[in-house]
Amino acid sequence: MLRRVVIGASLVCLMGGAAYAVDEPATEGDDQCTQQLAAAEEAVQNKIDANTLSEEDTEKANELLDQADAQCTEGNLQGATATLADVNKIVAKAK
Repeated sequence: MLRRVVIGASLVCLMGGAAYAVDEPATEGDDQCTQQLAAAEEAVQNKIDANTLSEEDTEKANELLDQADAQCTEGNLQGATATLADVNKIVAKAK
């Protein structure tokens, strides 16, 4: 139960941070970055809901999602894409 609360709180913080990034007019790269980030977050959440990610993988994925969110906010599409590729690897290895 505590694990679900922590994961939920992490996702709320993650999504809250993304909301602040929308204050500036979005460029095409920002929009693409945000779409990739949202897709990765959804994939992670689906694995969490299916209870197929270990606690360690969940923590690592959330850390990488936070990092990718920061990179998107900074306008670093290439760095965010590389970080999200690592998240996708974690999701892909979960059964």
